Amino acid sequence: MNLVRLASPRFLASGLALASGLAVAAPLHANNCIQSYAECLVRAADLQTWWQRSAAGIDCYLDTVACVRRAYA
Repeated sequence: MNLVRLASPRFLASGLALASGLAVAAPLHANNCIQSYAECLVRAADLQTWWQRSAAGIDCYLDTVACVRRAYA
């Protein structure tokens, strides 16, 4: 393992930014987004073919990303 790379200022700055982002509590609406995503995936799993399930899963993901972006905007 290259410890010099782990100690670089660029790596540490990005790590601190990530940690501060995770430390912020998620808005209530964002929690609803995750719950809706799980429900959407359950519905997608009930579809007939692999293609339908895959397309529905992608739709679930894109809807969830848009929902989370709105929650943090």
